[in-house]
Amino acid sequence: NMKWTIVCLLALVAFAYAEQKSDHWAVIVAGSNGFWNYRHQADVCHAYQIMKKNGIPEEQIILLSYDDVASASQNPFPGQLFNQPDGEDVYAGCNIDYKGADVTPETFMNVLTGKGDGKVLKSNSDSKVFINFADHGAPGLIAFPRGQLHAKDFHETLLEMHSNNMYKEMTIYIEACESGSMFENILEDNLNIYATTAANSQESSWGYYCSPDDQVQGKHIGSCLGDLYSISWMEDTDSHDACSETLDTQFDTVLKRTTKSHVMKFGTMDFTSEPIGNFQGVCDAKQTLSNFLRSARKTEFTTNEFSAVESRDIKMHYLYNKYMRTNSHEDAEELQAEIMNRQIIEERFNRLRLAAGIQFEEHPQVLNTECYKSLIETYDNKCGLDEYDLKFFGNFVNLCNANLEPTKLFGIMNTIC
Repeated sequence: NMKWTIVCLLALVAFAYAEQKSDHWAVIVAGSNGFWNYRHQADVCHAYQIMKKNGIPEEQIILLSYDDVASASQNPFPGQLFNQPDGEDVYAGCNIDYKGADVTPETFMNVLTGKGDGKVLKSNSDSKVFINFADHGAPGLIAFPRGQLHAKDFHETLLEMHSNNMYKEMTIYIEACESGSMFENILEDNLNIYATTAANSQESSWGYYCSPDDQVQGKHIGSCLGDLYSISWMEDTDSHDACSETLDTQFDTVLKRTTKSHVMKFGTMDFTSEPIGNFQGVCDAKQTLSNFLRSARKTEFTTNEFSAVESRDIKMHYLYNKYMRTNSHEDAEELQAEIMNRQIIEERFNRLRLAAGIQFEEHPQVLNTECYKSLIETYDNKCGLDEYDLKFFGNFVNLCNANLEPTKLFGIMNTIC
């Protein structure tokens, strides 16, 4: 009879849903700390909410975030984070697996390769894996609160995942300056990995919803709420049925909206006609329960222009706006200290270029990762490493590519601090 048929159908749908649910994984990372980097932690909590809302079980979403922003004394809404003006709090129910000192390149690579006691990928050859990273970058690397992940090491991690059959298809979205350099001339097109980046290998990415557009319920947050590329893909996902929009369509939308940098794509293009919901959710079969019961509420996708700031200048922008709001002596000193800090860094790298006596390419490609790593480490030990330094890391790449004698190299490094 009819009733029995419906019960059977629902059981089948539930069975299909349970079958599929196991095949979707997301790894999401914010690689920065500090209140001026509010946007990265807001981006990743928003990404987490999207994965959860679109049906990926929480035990299959792994989130790395320093988590110092929601609780920061500067936060006008303690315990909350917003990724758009007058948006929803994305921090509520945003379950972070690795915080503080645990947010490192090593943790990230261990999570991806399924190593360690903590929450790690337990995906298999049927799995669809989505990776999202938001932070600062430089040629051939993305930054973490401590240390950097070099393109070569990331690539080796991806190759290991591939040889261990840890995915069927993988999609990677990276928000960082010069993020194209993580894949350009590196990522093969036969690994079933499709990657998109906020910028090409030579330019900054951009913060978005910055002052004066950083308002929630009439209050200024005091920091950019999101990043242009990140909010472009997430607001696009929020405003569409994830099971009917394709990766290709999303790429075109994000490309069009991200006007300040060149959004790039790399790797395998064979499966980009699949719906975004195969990676940012669960929807391989149209009749699964998740779609059957999917909420009809879709947010409106805005096309208005909001304030954007180049990532490298956001800390300065943050301190300037803070001082303009408070006029306090303390904030004035902090702003002056940052101006001084930037000048010192710029002068250091001028000295380095003078001492090297070589022709510097403006946008060199990393050819020698080991040399590059050791120069960064030497610099960090001697001078200390600041986000603003990343802007000048191309100088280290040039030094390494010039194949200078190690003694000459470290001689130059000794003169700069």
